[in-house]
Amino acid sequence: MAARCVWDFTTGDARRFCDRLSLVIDSAEDFAKRGIESDFVLLLHAGATQFGARTLRGTKFDKPDAADLAPAHELLQRFAGMGGRIVVCGIAMERSAIAEDNVIDGATIERNVFVSSVALQNRGYAYMPIS
Repeated sequence: MAARCVWDFTTGDARRFCDRLSLVIDSAEDFAKRGIESDFVLLLHAGATQFGARTLRGTKFDKPDAADLAPAHELLQRFAGMGGRIVVCGIAMERSAIAEDNVIDGATIERNVFVSSVALQNRGYAYMPIS
């Protein structure tokens, strides 16, 4: 038995992003304590796309009040280390001027994460929107 879930992150707020990702990690740990494997996929698009970038320099998110990416990257690395999959939307990357070589290690790029979301839901993954 496995808990399968697609976590659809759209929030661009760094504090909210880190809080919700911490809850996703807590969920995986809770399932593990119960002897249940988790198969979690994290989709990043809209404002959340920025957290999949190594740096915001030269992107649409490159502003004086830009988010500090370090806390989000630490949590994403922890999530991936637990076996979670991170998928960044290619369309959102294009719209945000995030180059493919600027994506964090461990993340994959799918042209349109709406397609990924539907495909995963059709395979029995629970859908959890995080805005």
